[in-house]
Amino acid sequence: MVRSLSDTCLSCIEKQLAVIKGLRTKLPTYYKELLLERLCHHDLFSDDYLPYITYGLFCDSLRHVSLSRCSQVTDRCLLRLAEARCLLEVLKIDRCEKVTDAGILAVTTGQTELRTLELVHLPHLTAKGLFQVSSTKLQRLNLKGCSSMTTEGVVSVCRKNPLIKYLKLVDCPKIDSTVVPAVATSLGESLEEILADFKTTTEESISYLAQHCPNLAKMNLCGCTNIGKAELIKLVQGCTKLKSLDLSYCNRLCKMPESEALWVLPQSLSELSLCGLLVEDENVFVECIQRLNTLRSLRVCGVAALNDKTLQQILHYVGENLLDLDISGGAFANLTDEGLKAIAQYCVNLQKLSLSMLRDVTCVTLTPLLEDSRASQITELHLSNKNIDLGVLFKVAEGCHNIEVLDLAGLVIVTDQLLHTVACNCPHLHKLSIKGCRQVTDTGVCELAQCCPLHSLNMSGIGTLTDKCIFTLANSKPYLEEIYLNGCAHISPVAVAYLTDCCVNRLYVQHRTPNAVPNQLMAKNLDTGEFCRADLLPSS
Repeated sequence: MVRSLSDTCLSCIEKQLAVIKGLRTKLPTYYKELLLERLCHHDLFSDDYLPYITYGLFCDSLRHVSLSRCSQVTDRCLLRLAEARCLLEVLKIDRCEKVTDAGILAVTTGQTELRTLELVHLPHLTAKGLFQVSSTKLQRLNLKGCSSMTTEGVVSVCRKNPLIKYLKLVDCPKIDSTVVPAVATSLGESLEEILADFKTTTEESISYLAQHCPNLAKMNLCGCTNIGKAELIKLVQGCTKLKSLDLSYCNRLCKMPESEALWVLPQSLSELSLCGLLVEDENVFVECIQRLNTLRSLRVCGVAALNDKTLQQILHYVGENLLDLDISGGAFANLTDEGLKAIAQYCVNLQKLSLSMLRDVTCVTLTPLLEDSRASQITELHLSNKNIDLGVLFKVAEGCHNIEVLDLAGLVIVTDQLLHTVACNCPHLHKLSIKGCRQVTDTGVCELAQCCPLHSLNMSGIGTLTDKCIFTLANSKPYLEEIYLNGCAHISPVAVAYLTDCCVNRLYVQHRTPNAVPNQLMAKNLDTGEFCRADLLPSS
């Protein structure tokens, strides 16, 4: 894959803002908005460069502004943006740690057309910074990771913007459990999804949601240790439009009679997660799921009652409709290849399958699924099982032509030959984990880089990899977004820096090498075009 012509042009413009005239009038708004993102990704919001950005790109026609992971974005920058008097529909400021209330106040004042507001991981943002947020069109508010945000700030902004449908308040330690009743009262029928820390939620909070938010469609109660039979029944009866429910690690529901609440889950559910729920009663577990005949996504990894028999009983009823199935291992996983037969037998529309960390499976019983037309439907596979059969992996590589996400972490049987097969047959693969696959070399990674549109790649723990594969990625993967290289001691920081410069968006890198190889030097062979270790060549 090569960089598109439009991306190449934008890269040239972003580095020449100081000399290009007429950008404000000649460049379409869409490309101005893209340029602002790119400038952020490449840390070009410096004090010296900001005047050119202000003059060329900040204008009243801007509608979507996204600034992320750039410490150069400060209050001064946001004040300049506010002076452009643009009526924004989408504003996203993510991990710009120097931004304070003053900047947010300036850029949100008068934004009556705002539909989406995401202020993520801004440690200095307090309730004061949200004082001017007021839009009758605001539907999405994300305050994830704003460690200084308080309950009062959230309640105030919800009262001024009563049509919010999506609210995210994760990782906000100063927001307490009283926020849920207040939000439920303020937003009422508008609220469709709320993501908050429900681990310490009270019965009162659940009651308010059930009473005031009948249109709640998605509810994540993961880790909510206080929710039991009475609270869950009340929620289900009040929120009759629930489509997605996460009850992972809700430990009160593990034992009878509390677990009886699982029998009354709404049949309208299309997504259900019971991960880590230590329900031991097999009848309760099976009957809970069998009656949910509209399920499209089911996550039951680590459920105590999950075994070969119960998996077969569940899939006999709901397998035909499932698009996403996660039965990854846990402390109580008691699944064998015999149980996996049910997947091949009943799951005819499966697109995503997670079977990681199942100790006693080779996955050979999935062969019928991988050999017929269903293989081409699969877009995501997680197969990190130490006993998996190599033949199964080759069938995945040969038959899953539309796979986009593949997790092979920890499989020492993975070789360059397998990666070659993947590269030849999986043209849509954009996320791959080969962490700890010690037989893999530069050859296999380079083939993948040249054939697959990779956006995310985990190669941690492969000590044989060198700068050669990094330079290949740099020259063929301009849209790479994240890469993990921990323990790859033969990969130099210089090569990683070059890769970062070549990527269109900001590249997230993890590269911890406590025993890095010193004095490594890579050079390009002008005859073959390959990158080689120049420090190993014999001197003339």
